[in-house]
Amino acid sequence: MRSLPWPWIVDAIASSRPRAVVLAALAVSACGSPSGSESGEVGETGASETSGPIEPPPPSCMPAAAGSSGAVQAPVLRATLPGSWDENWLASPALVDVNGDGLLDIVAARHSVLYVYDHAGAPLWQTAWSYSASNSPAHGEVRMWSSACVGDFDQDGDAEIAVAAHPDASGHNVAVYDHTGELLPGWPAAYGDAEVRSIAVADVDGDGVEEILINKQATGPATNVFELDGSSAAGWPQVGECSAPAGDCIDYGGFNQNIGAGDLDGDGILDVVSTYDAIGFGVWSGDGSNFTTHPDFMDSWVTGVEAYHDLALAMQGWGTGDRSEFTYSPPVIADIDADGDYEVVLGGDHEHSESTDNQGVSVWVLNADMTRPAGWEWPKDAGAPLAYDTDLGHNIVPNYPAPAVGDLDGEPGLEIVLPTYDGLLWAFRSTGEVMWTYAYGSVNPFVGASEALIVDLNGDGSPEIVFSTYASGEPRMPDAPTHLIVLDAGGNELHRVELSNRGSMAAPSVADLDGDGSLELVISLKDSLGGDDGGVQIWDLPGASDNCVVWGTGRGNPRRTGYVPNE
Repeated sequence: MRSLPWPWIVDAIASSRPRAVVLAALAVSACGSPSGSESGEVGETGASETSGPIEPPPPSCMPAAAGSSGAVQAPVLRATLPGSWDENWLASPALVDVNGDGLLDIVAARHSVLYVYDHAGAPLWQTAWSYSASNSPAHGEVRMWSSACVGDFDQDGDAEIAVAAHPDASGHNVAVYDHTGELLPGWPAAYGDAEVRSIAVADVDGDGVEEILINKQATGPATNVFELDGSSAAGWPQVGECSAPAGDCIDYGGFNQNIGAGDLDGDGILDVVSTYDAIGFGVWSGDGSNFTTHPDFMDSWVTGVEAYHDLALAMQGWGTGDRSEFTYSPPVIADIDADGDYEVVLGGDHEHSESTDNQGVSVWVLNADMTRPAGWEWPKDAGAPLAYDTDLGHNIVPNYPAPAVGDLDGEPGLEIVLPTYDGLLWAFRSTGEVMWTYAYGSVNPFVGASEALIVDLNGDGSPEIVFSTYASGEPRMPDAPTHLIVLDAGGNELHRVELSNRGSMAAPSVADLDGDGSLELVISLKDSLGGDDGGVQIWDLPGASDNCVVWGTGRGNPRRTGYVPNE
């Protein structure tokens, strides 16, 4: 973590120095270069102006060995896979080899049923929540909101699958399965009497076996880490002993895939990042130790820092001004500014210290000690919500601000792409400027958007942006058409292909399922199609090869960590 010469800055905050000048100095100290005008001053609002599509930037990743296949072609539906009436929430399909044949299988959590298909779409097994596949009924009692996590968690050569749910009649809300669909010993498990919508898998203690990370709703401590045997890891659950002078450690649970992991302190072991329905978030080492802030913050731990947009107020720990809550904010851990250290990327709900009225999404990039990189001294504000706290139809929620990151322009650093409440997909440059926006949404009828994918679809080394839209309405009765949308790296629409029924709230997933070097896309629709047709579909991506899959599934990878390691 950085050690910076900042003692004079706290004095400056209390002095008559203009706040903007103080913040510009913070950027220089933290990142080595000023931002803003030639005088070094930084704007007070952090608001971003929208920008329409731009000329596509140059290639930013390795082209396919055979070169470009030509113009990007539209996705083509290959098959709708068998299934029941189960609907989907925010669960992106996982594309991982489950049966050990060397080809990628499809894992999809749909309401109370976990489906597993082979690479061609043939069913391998399915199980209702908290049952093993060998003795499962057709359906379970409760829903699974978030994506299944899939990988070889114990390094035994076989895949495991972790899922989370609303508490069932026995209070269970977390489960882990083996590759045949049987519950592992110690599972299912219970943590608190609340729904778990946030789950990821990572080795956070460096022992070679991965842990199960969760964030539950409601009162804290919200965050827990399970060992693979179902027991809580040493030092967990957290927030921890939050007494003065370390900080209050505000914590009130997460409501949408609010957990992630990445190596924020450079020790080679992943750390835990958890966001809350509160004006702050937490970062811990694998043993539950709180990450500390820069010494000039009044709160010593990251968990205690209130997310004031004004850095001076955030450092001070109190005041009147704009703040963000991270209620629906999946964390991303990536080296956004290409300085060799990882930052935390968040899409917060913009509020005010004197009002909880939602003003839209604010995009944050933060160093691990809560300082802010150059260009990100203030969070970047999207527009006012089209719809937020309102009825959008049966089991439809607003589009949540899930960031995807990747190099779109070939310049150092990573761009950030995310849908926001204002009906726009925003792309921010690594330096904080708006790259472009794309309008996908409407309010009456409501149309929302999934988390975006970043993947090259024609082998030319320039990635495309792929996402789905979804609509208000009753099951199989959308109020508006829904689509699978493909944009180029400049935000220009290339294809808009209609989806069935109410579309998909969850990100699609892209990978080479059958090992032929060409990509396929898998989507889990909100509604099943009915009869013997479920809601999981395989789409062909003509002309696409596997040369550049930057952000290929929900949360960036099948373990759902939101982590982008430096190469």
